[in-house]
Amino acid sequence: MSFVLLLVSLAGFAAAEDPQPGASAPVPSKEEAAVPAAAVPAAAVPAIPAPAPVPVDSSAAAPAAAAGVVVDRVAAVVNEDIITLSEVYAFGGSYIEEVIAARGAGSRASAEAEVVERLLERQLVEQEMTALKLDLVDQDVDSSIADIAERNGMDIDGLRKEVERSGMGWDQYRSELKENLRDMKFAQTVLRPRVNVTEDELRDAWLRASPTAPATARVQALVLMIPPGATEAERQSSREAVLARARSLRDEARAGGDFAALSRANDQGPFGEQGGEMGVFKPGELVDTLDSVIVNTPVGEVSDPIVIGDGVYLLRVAERISAANDFEARRAEVSEQVFQSRLEDEKERWFQEARRRAVIRILLPGASQASPGASLTQ
Repeated sequence: MSFVLLLVSLAGFAAAEDPQPGASAPVPSKEEAAVPAAAVPAAAVPAIPAPAPVPVDSSAAAPAAAAGVVVDRVAAVVNEDIITLSEVYAFGGSYIEEVIAARGAGSRASAEAEVVERLLERQLVEQEMTALKLDLVDQDVDSSIADIAERNGMDIDGLRKEVERSGMGWDQYRSELKENLRDMKFAQTVLRPRVNVTEDELRDAWLRASPTAPATARVQALVLMIPPGATEAERQSSREAVLARARSLRDEARAGGDFAALSRANDQGPFGEQGGEMGVFKPGELVDTLDSVIVNTPVGEVSDPIVIGDGVYLLRVAERISAANDFEARRAEVSEQVFQSRLEDEKERWFQEARRRAVIRILLPGASQASPGASLTQ
């Protein structure tokens, strides 16, 4: 069964040569296509390395000794909220282990610090949304889950079974879904109003992306076919006759004749029924023989006859579409690209501001102690 799961798999932490922690899949919108269940990776979270026990007095009673065993550690404190080591490994354990496998055991501390950094960002966003009274509640998650189930033709129990079959626990699924919904709401309510894209920025982005973008050409065509002959002499005679007719049509068009009407009346290929329209082409998209003619023919002019195989072509460059015109046609696409880039920049700027305002301490082994208004990572 194909269904949308909105899973944010911890496999997003899987490292390549330089893996990025927290690279979770975005929450699909209502318009996005379903994801096959088989494509959803299992969230394989390695066990947290066993911490060394705290030394205890040998004279203490057994229950007291058991109570003194370290079962978790505080990895960081963000204002008054705690991030534990178990949370670090639940969120990014697979990433940490991938880093260690690629770079050696000595890289564990730096990998843990990278994961802590992602969790710090999450915590700062949650605190901001709570302060603004915009944070999500359980009913928001319930509503989203109900919508996912309905859109995929199943009830919530069925969705839960599919989630658990993929290897992710239901509580983890709800938690990751909530984080993603919060990120979306944060971007819409906090970041989006801070981003304003100007016309100059759009045009600059377009020109930087394609500074030497060649103009495309809208081309009209008329083709006459050379009939086959029994002998070489017959074929040559037919060829000359077709060329003569093509020159006559060229002269008529150059004298002011309607090329579209000439193509409709005389074309023996596929162009006449389209009013002579051949298409819009960039330099290099057609065979060299045609391409060079199109590049060198002025707008509104008709070419000399061009022989390709058994066809004799007349081409007319009806219009050249400059990069500036292409920009107008693709304005919405360019605008979205620039906006998303600016949104990412604004997100990073917001995080830096939030870190300066916050009291953050990183307590992983070997990490420096942070002072109020500072954020330190290894």
